Amino acid sequence: MSEAIADIGYEGIVAFDQFEPEYNAIKGLYREFEDIDSVQLLVTCATTQEFQLNGDAQAFWRTLTEVSIKHDSLNSITDVEAILWKFMEESVNARMKSIKNTRLEKLLNSGFPEWFLANHRDVEPFEVWEQLANDIENKKQKKTVVLSMKVYDIAHLIDTGEYHEFPYDIPIPCDLQIERVSETSGIVDSTEADVVMAAWMEVMEGVSGKVGHPISLLRIDSIIWQAGQVIGNTGEDLKESRQALDAHFQEVGLEAPERTTLANELTASLEHHQGVS
Repeated sequence: MSEAIADIGYEGIVAFDQFEPEYNAIKGLYREFEDIDSVQLLVTCATTQEFQLNGDAQAFWRTLTEVSIKHDSLNSITDVEAILWKFMEESVNARMKSIKNTRLEKLLNSGFPEWFLANHRDVEPFEVWEQLANDIENKKQKKTVVLSMKVYDIAHLIDTGEYHEFPYDIPIPCDLQIERVSETSGIVDSTEADVVMAAWMEVMEGVSGKVGHPISLLRIDSIIWQAGQVIGNTGEDLKESRQALDAHFQEVGLEAPERTTLANELTASLEHHQGVS
């Protein structure tokens, strides 16, 4: 797996972030609003609500963009709060609404928005991570905290052309897509979060060594998450999964035979179970 990912090269790895659902949403918000810091605060806070969706991540980010544009201004904490509360009324956030509203209220009243706007450009990015986790009273490795920092990282990439310098061995959220690909690739025998994370950490270390550049698990997450959606949409059928992965990887910009090798590795366990060569 490490070799298959490393073979697409650093640029190929980074290209997957451009196909994450939040990437185009953030680009659209940057085009619409001039206050970059307020946009980054908005998307970072919104991501703490990206769980148990009534829909998918694409719908979540599309809806956030629509609500923001309808609000018509985004240059203050007041705007950020107004957009977020309106966003919470949308159907994509209907599940577990009470829990989500309580979490958002805690975050907005914690002082995090004020701290973020005053400090995020001057402190180490991992300090933002710690501040967010503390202010929503959650652990740094929890899914929505990690995902919020991934979105913050992508927002920085779009703004500056570079990623934040997070520690390269940070955790990734062990969600449905990560579990699915961990199984379909055959790199684990268990879907226990600790086992899955240890396996992908080993993959990441192998990739970093082969490309000669530290590759954060946040980058690996983009590849796995997208592959998991593609494989899931085919019902985990081997032939259809490989064809769909090849088509997606081609759209990302990967060349053959590297994209074919990667598709094969991501579905190696499906091949074993279905007995197809």
